[in-house]
Amino acid sequence: MKWDDLASLPLFIGMSRQELSDIMTRFRIDFKKYDAGKVIVRRGDPCGRLTIVNQGDIRCQARSDDGAFSMEETLTAPVMLQTDGLFGRFQTYTHTIKALTPVSALTFEKEELQRLLASSLIFRLNLAGILSTKLQKWEQRLWEQQYVPQGSTDKEKDLDTLQHRIRMFLRQRCLTPVGPKTFFIRMSTLGTLLGYRRQEISIALHDLQAQGLVKLSRGKITIPQMQML
Repeated sequence: MKWDDLASLPLFIGMSRQELSDIMTRFRIDFKKYDAGKVIVRRGDPCGRLTIVNQGDIRCQARSDDGAFSMEETLTAPVMLQTDGLFGRFQTYTHTIKALTPVSALTFEKEELQRLLASSLIFRLNLAGILSTKLQKWEQRLWEQQYVPQGSTDKEKDLDTLQHRIRMFLRQRCLTPVGPKTFFIRMSTLGTLLGYRRQEISIALHDLQAQGLVKLSRGKITIPQMQML
C-alpha cells in the first residue's frame, strides 16, 4: 500500500505525507486478502484489532438475540469493522462479516493501535470524531419526529403511519442508511414487534412492494436501495 492509499481512509485524513510514511515504517500493519465468500469476522468473536476494508464489497449479517429475525446488508469499501467494539464493556463483534467480492483489508492489532493513538493527535481526533458521530446519529433516531400525515382519510393515515413505523424499524437496524438490505422476518413477527396484526402488516408491505420499494417473499423482505425507502 502506498501512503496516498492510506491517506484516503477516514482515520488518516488530514495527515501529512511525512506522518503517513512514518506510520507505515514504525507501526505494524497487516495486509490481508479474502476471496469471495470468505468469513472475515464472526458474530461473538473478540474485537481485538482494528480492521479496515480498503477494497471490495462485504456482506454484514446480524440477528436478534432470540433468533426471531435476522438481516444482511452490503457495504462497499472503505469500511472500518465495528470501531465501537475496540474499547468499552462489550468488545465483541455483533455481526458476521463475509467477503462478497475479493477483498483487501489492513489490520492493526490492539497494541499497535494503542501506540498509534498515543503518538498521533490527528489519528486520535479522527477516531474520536467517528465514534462521536455514530453515537450522535443513534441518539437522534430516538428523537426523530413521528410521521403525522396531513390531508388524508383516517384509513390512509393509519396505513401511512404503519408504513413509517416499518421503515423506522428496518432503518434502525442497518449499519448504513443506503444500499441493498435483506431482512429475514415473518409478517407475524414484525406485527408482534410493532403492535399490529399480521393482516395490517401484510397490507402495508404489499403497498410498499407496489411502489417498488421492497420485494416480498416467504419470510423475507428485500430492499433494493434503502435510501429510496
